[in-house]
Amino acid sequence: MHGHGTTLIDLTPGRAGRVTLLCLPYAGGGTSAFHGWGDVLPDDVRVVAARLPGRESRLTEPPLRDVRAVVAALAAEAGRLAAGPYAVFGHSMGALIGYELVRALRAAGRPEPECLVVSGHSAPQCSGTVRRLHRLPDDELVAALRDYGGTPEALLSSPELMDLFLPTLRADFAVAETYAHTPGPPLSCPMAVFGGERDAEVAPPALRAWAELTAGGCDLRVFPGGHFFVFENRDRVLAELAAILRRGRSASHAALPSGEAK
Repeated sequence: MHGHGTTLIDLTPGRAGRVTLLCLPYAGGGTSAFHGWGDVLPDDVRVVAARLPGRESRLTEPPLRDVRAVVAALAAEAGRLAAGPYAVFGHSMGALIGYELVRALRAAGRPEPECLVVSGHSAPQCSGTVRRLHRLPDDELVAALRDYGGTPEALLSSPELMDLFLPTLRADFAVAETYAHTPGPPLSCPMAVFGGERDAEVAPPALRAWAELTAGGCDLRVFPGGHFFVFENRDRVLAELAAILRRGRSASHAALPSGEAK
């Protein structure tokens, strides 16, 4: 899981784990977004993160621009991972990828995860105004990133670094912004939905709508913070994630109401 071109990176090497947590990043993100998670989560959780083309050790590889291409790139390694107990966590773009990856694994005859945790993204069947950041000129895209938050100012202010970073980021935005949901049978696994109370990108009804996509029960948790609340409140989010993983498949809830994490 660590060679050149490898898609899934083990962030807790040497840990057997009862369950493997597969983490999928936001636009522009890589495995570094999840470094240290294994130190906070229980010792029986093995943490694996996706390293997609165009970042980190795969910087020279062309980035992918379509959800289906990303899922296809993940499917083989994720399918082997799904031979044992596993859960999936995805934030923002990663939430879409996680949902479609679980659908693809199910279609291939693989078990669904103990839980699918989607964070910081509207339910995919929701219609609404889609930002077209991937089509913006470079200077407008940099300005939009500055407003969006989550990108270090040192990176935004460096033309040399942005020349390296923008193609991957633009491709990732295309993954999310060109996505079209195809209706199908609901999942059977439990789902948990994480949202930020000040996330201007995702309206509360669009978070609640994830419940329509599983027959296994769906639980909503709202945390303080904006779009990147997961990293602003890392310990609180990971405590909730640890509780979900401890419950395993017993985490299923019949329906929302939503709850606010305390």
